Amino acid sequence: MAKLVVGQFSESFPPLMDGVGLVVKNYTELLLEKGHEVYAVVSGDRVAKGYKFDEAAAINYTIRADMYPVPGVKPYGIVIKNKNLRSQINQINFDIIHSHNPFVLGRYAEKVAKKANVPLVATFHSLYRDDFYKVVHSENISDILLKSIMGHFEKADEVWTPSLWSKNKLYEYGFEGEVQIIPNGCDFLIPDEEEYRQYQARGREVAGVSQERPLLLYVGQINEKKNLNLILKALLAVSQKGLDFKMVFVGDGADMPKFKTFVRANNLDKKISFLGRISDRETIKSLMAAASLFPFPSQYDVAPLVMREAAAFRLPLLSTKGSTTAFSTQHEYNGFIVDNDLAHYTSELVRLIGNRNHCDEVGITAQKTLYLHWKDVIDAVIQRYEELIAKKQLYK
Repeated sequence: MAKLVVGQFSESFPPLMDGVGLVVKNYTELLLEKGHEVYAVVSGDRVAKGYKFDEAAAINYTIRADMYPVPGVKPYGIVIKNKNLRSQINQINFDIIHSHNPFVLGRYAEKVAKKANVPLVATFHSLYRDDFYKVVHSENISDILLKSIMGHFEKADEVWTPSLWSKNKLYEYGFEGEVQIIPNGCDFLIPDEEEYRQYQARGREVAGVSQERPLLLYVGQINEKKNLNLILKALLAVSQKGLDFKMVFVGDGADMPKFKTFVRANNLDKKISFLGRISDRETIKSLMAAASLFPFPSQYDVAPLVMREAAAFRLPLLSTKGSTTAFSTQHEYNGFIVDNDLAHYTSELVRLIGNRNHCDEVGITAQKTLYLHWKDVIDAVIQRYEELIAKKQLYK
């Protein structure tokens, strides 16, 4: 197998912790392990802070742009390509370019691929129209913005998406070309029993709860688009019924102040905690091992990594009908699925908080049926890259 020179372009990357950034990180590191030459052309934060994170995490493959957070979409924002980034890119002889966002760095990926006459892969990761509407609050403007980014996918030599659910969404957006489904994996290894018990104990310490108290966990963006209002309102109703529990939210986002205000106003401080952004993956593993249920009512995500990660630690998701996680799971078998409304979500939380054993049983099946490691994905990625490169060379 010949060594490939690959560019992974993404506007999100650690220390900004989201699914797309973790996809890019895992693609890059596993391709490097396979002996390829790979560069992650990314932002996610200011350049200096990003490189400081890279140094602490022993990451030496990034070429970074600046990101300036914008109110309303924080931690995301405006991306600026600096002179040093362009200079470094011009010195690399890429074999293939892979874009993970259709915005500033995605458009730059188009130019780099065209100039080098190499294939461009574009992955559809997010429900962009929902993102636009949350900011502009206009159906017409959202449609105009959506149309502007669809051109990015139309210019790609191949378009990927991680699930059949998201493939259908892309067609709903108006895309008419072929779409390859390349599933997301996760970077968590399944722990043995002793490791699992150790993780559980550590997770209880981090959450500040006893072994007997039911622990619920959410990991991801703290944003209304994730349907987190449904979790909070349902937990308020559960609390009013007299049930004890601890709910821990991990992550950051524009709506964190609003959700904290809701918790304080309803005297839920002792039952609901926001731990903020946690970049230490071992801590995330510990919380997943300790929790009995992962409320995940999002109708936004196209292929959430947390589903795979939670499955590694036997943690079932509580999803809502019509979501990608509901599409990928089976109720009462490897997850839980209810209607996307307050009454049904509350009722299911009441049932499951009081039945840890059943959650454990479903979590075990989730581990057997939903878990997928990135190492089981990367060979398919390399094969697609090689086929695209060979096809492109035929027409050079």
